[in-house]
Amino acid sequence: MDIYDKVAYNILYYMDKLDKDEEFIKECPDITAFEYLCAKTKITPRRLSIILKIGAKRRTTLNEVYRICVVLGVGMGDIISNEVKYIDK
Repeated sequence: MDIYDKVAYNILYYMDKLDKDEEFIKECPDITAFEYLCAKTKITPRRLSIILKIGAKRRTTLNEVYRICVVLGVGMGDIISNEVKYIDK
């Protein structure tokens, strides 16, 4: 697994946490974390889906990761790390 896959897994983990957050659901009842990230980071839906695709050939910039971290409220070290966070089912 390369660093881009690890970044994608960690972003997906925090997006899932955001989708399940009660305050987020109250404030934005008809919006998903994906749509919220696109709106707040100004990353297009097509580009964000490429960033989040596992196993794809892509280059995610630090600027994109930073903007996503700010919106999700997590540190860069939580997203860019060797530890991969998996979504609990």
